[in-house]
Amino acid sequence: MKESSQKFRKASLFTIFFTFAVDNLGATIVFPIFAPLFLSDTEGLFNASYPLATRTILLGLFLGAFPFAQFFLNPIFGEYADRQGRKKALLITTFITLIGFAISAWSIGNRAIVPLFLGRILMGIGAGNLSICLSSLSDLSGSPKQKLKYFSYGSAIAGLTFVLGPFVGGKLSDPQIFPYFNKAFPMWVGFFLSVINFLFILWCFRETIHEKLKGKFDLIKGLHDLRQAFNKKSLRSLYLVYFFFLFAWNIIFLFFPAYLVENYQSSSSTIGDISALMGLCWILGTGVLHRLVHNHLSSKKLLLISFFVLAVVTLSTIFPEDIIGFLIILGCCTIVAGLIWPTCTGEISNAADRSIQGKVLGLSQSMLSLTMMLAAFLGGLFLHAHSSFPFIFAAIAVVIAGVILMKAKLE
Repeated sequence: MKESSQKFRKASLFTIFFTFAVDNLGATIVFPIFAPLFLSDTEGLFNASYPLATRTILLGLFLGAFPFAQFFLNPIFGEYADRQGRKKALLITTFITLIGFAISAWSIGNRAIVPLFLGRILMGIGAGNLSICLSSLSDLSGSPKQKLKYFSYGSAIAGLTFVLGPFVGGKLSDPQIFPYFNKAFPMWVGFFLSVINFLFILWCFRETIHEKLKGKFDLIKGLHDLRQAFNKKSLRSLYLVYFFFLFAWNIIFLFFPAYLVENYQSSSSTIGDISALMGLCWILGTGVLHRLVHNHLSSKKLLLISFFVLAVVTLSTIFPEDIIGFLIILGCCTIVAGLIWPTCTGEISNAADRSIQGKVLGLSQSMLSLTMMLAAFLGGLFLHAHSSFPFIFAAIAVVIAGVILMKAKLE
């Protein structure tokens, strides 16, 4: 009996890690195709006569649709998983994701903009898998040390797919590599992987929750969580710093492909290569540079220096006339952002009591979705005026984060 239970436990663990991989790969594999779809006159959804201002606004709304759905519905699915079980929640979110992929693939093939938005929203709703996966890993952990190990595995998988996803997506959308490849093909790959993931959850995953939550269901938990974040005096300043940093990074991350299309006529394949390069730069910043410097500087001094460097480097992206110069500066932005992120999250965790660590870090996830949504909407609104505006907004946000940090107290 014990051997059988151990077998199901391993199968459940494998299913969760596979879900991590599919979710992150599915999200990043489509990243290189969005900007060309909306902005390119030759390989996009619109012809050259369609106003650029309208296309950039639609791109911003499209990019914002995913985090919009994620912000409002992911906490609901997390609570649903606590009440009805992890397996039911995983099956529902994965099924929604595969439907979103199918609709998106059909929409791209038929140049249908409204269904494409619907597919993006459904994929944002299905992105609730992340919090459910983390909850499942926590359920399956026999000790805090084992939980940390499982979480690190999930983080490693996410980091690897962040590098591989855009690269693979860029190649799968390039018909010059293989005649059957096109803009819709990465979406069909995401659909196929989601179907396999759904079957793994259905057949291999055993329910991990033993005692289901009872009480009143909160339909606007994301908004309540965000309000709680700013009600905590010890955390308010840190959350504001984190908010403006995340806004800056998200607007860079979401709109650098549009900048490449507008200024260098880059293809989806090229954007995929550059996205993979950014993933490696992020790993260099968060995994290598952070370890080298965090023991030699206080967190506040490290963040202030990093914010200053990031603001200067971000503004510098608007000056290079050749793509090589732009990529060098973009890589530096990514390395510095990778250095800032673990420092910010660590200080937020240090400022909170041990008894509310899960809630505090959960609030950080809600803030990530909110800043991504705002960055997408604002960037799309002003992108038509000049392709460098997102980088200017990012630099301003970084300066604001630095000013707030100067007055904040860090542990």
